[in-house]
Amino acid sequence: MQTLFSLFLASVLFLLTGWSGIAVAAPQAEALQPGVHYTPISPAIPRSGTKPEVVEVFNFKCPHCFSLAPHTAEWAEKNKDRFIFKSIPVYWGKQTDLPARAFFAAEFMGKGEAMKMAIFKAQFDHSADIENVEEMIFLAESLGMEAQAFRTNLHSFGVSSRVAQAKTFQQDAKVSSTPTLVINGQYQVQPGLHARSMTEPVDYDKLFMIVETLATQ
Repeated sequence: MQTLFSLFLASVLFLLTGWSGIAVAAPQAEALQPGVHYTPISPAIPRSGTKPEVVEVFNFKCPHCFSLAPHTAEWAEKNKDRFIFKSIPVYWGKQTDLPARAFFAAEFMGKGEAMKMAIFKAQFDHSADIENVEEMIFLAESLGMEAQAFRTNLHSFGVSSRVAQAKTFQQDAKVSSTPTLVINGQYQVQPGLHARSMTEPVDYDKLFMIVETLATQ
């Protein structure tokens, strides 16, 4: 009797395990659909590199961008040997380009990612005025950057060029809302639209599955 019960229990566990595997299986590459999982960019943006590229287009006053940023940073670090990852800040309406300039200036000084998160936290955790140049210099100093060098970089030709290139990329990729991930210059993935969760605004496992599938297909 005990043997029969053990066999029955093992059979039930097998069925449950098998069913669970089917239920949580991630969509395969061929299951990704335009309009559902991504938006095609037409015409695609020409690229010179052969390594898959993921570009995060964001706005420093966008709360959804702030929520996404730690996840993209973690994903990018884990996958730095497989993908090129870039952050491109954009600005809208009456916003100034100062936060974007501060990010690019810090990037030239080897502190781009740290400055990105510092600006986000200043905006959303401390209600600071991130369009105030002295506030940006304060953040730069807090991250170990020399104030005068940072101030000089803010309005340098190199930073001005990066700001202009970011604007051009935004237009070419037809990005009209943030955050948007641009994959290989061919696809847009908007986390809240293409990777929605039943319980949370974004299913990050689903998001990066879509990103990696599109980038490598």
